[in-house]
Amino acid sequence: MTVPTFYQLAVFVSITLGATSAVAQRRAVNPTVLVPTLQAEYALHGDDYLLLGLRGPVSTTSTGGLEQVGLLVGYEHFWNTSWSGGGTLGINTYGQGRLTGGETGKLYTDVAPEAFARHWNTFGGFNFRQRLGLTYLILGSRGGDSRALTSLRLDLDRLIPVGNGAVALRPRLAYEATAYLRFQRDEATQPKERFLDFGYARAEIGVRVSNHFDFTPWFGYQSTYVFALAQTNPMGQVITPAGRLNLVTPVVGLDARFTLFKGKTVFERRQLPTQH
Repeated sequence: MTVPTFYQLAVFVSITLGATSAVAQRRAVNPTVLVPTLQAEYALHGDDYLLLGLRGPVSTTSTGGLEQVGLLVGYEHFWNTSWSGGGTLGINTYGQGRLTGGETGKLYTDVAPEAFARHWNTFGGFNFRQRLGLTYLILGSRGGDSRALTSLRLDLDRLIPVGNGAVALRPRLAYEATAYLRFQRDEATQPKERFLDFGYARAEIGVRVSNHFDFTPWFGYQSTYVFALAQTNPMGQVITPAGRLNLVTPVVGLDARFTLFKGKTVFERRQLPTQH
């Protein structure tokens, strides 16, 4: 079996995104969003871990600011070197306006419990993982439907030691596709939906400073795939026909992670990227 390369995964992601864009009739790009994330990981024996994360997406528009605050707790257990599984609970709080600048208005909270399974392949110095997740999104705001989603993430990385200490670099590429579970919808009465609802491409370089701290600057594109309604002018003439629309949001992030070890003594373990 040949060793995968970052170039091969980049080609795979490009073909996937390119095929989607070729079918789509329109594409709209939103302003860039900044996503700082702070994590605390409690390392258990056997590569298992507990996770606590806090993130706050920030808009870069002229009226932008902190848009929401997200809390994530999780646990993952490794049955062997190839298979693991666990669960997360995501809680996102947001308002009718910004959460900064005195424009919050009424606050809403979405809750998203998730169960997932992960498969881990190692080819030489490369790690290739597949993560399958099942989430139920419970919306706190009015007018939205709480729905189940399924997601599949593929990622490829390599840990590159720097010097003789714990310092290391981890270049990584990842792509995640997410779809609503359709059996929840009445196709006769509900609007038509795309096969995939969301896509997330991400490139990053993780920097492990020590066994207790690492940080990861990253860049990504978050896509929402919808069927858009036709747009008309005041005379009733169609300006933009109905059809497929890809809403793309560039995202720039920085993850900072603090790692604590059970028993307070550092031990050998495989650690996942900050995207987990």
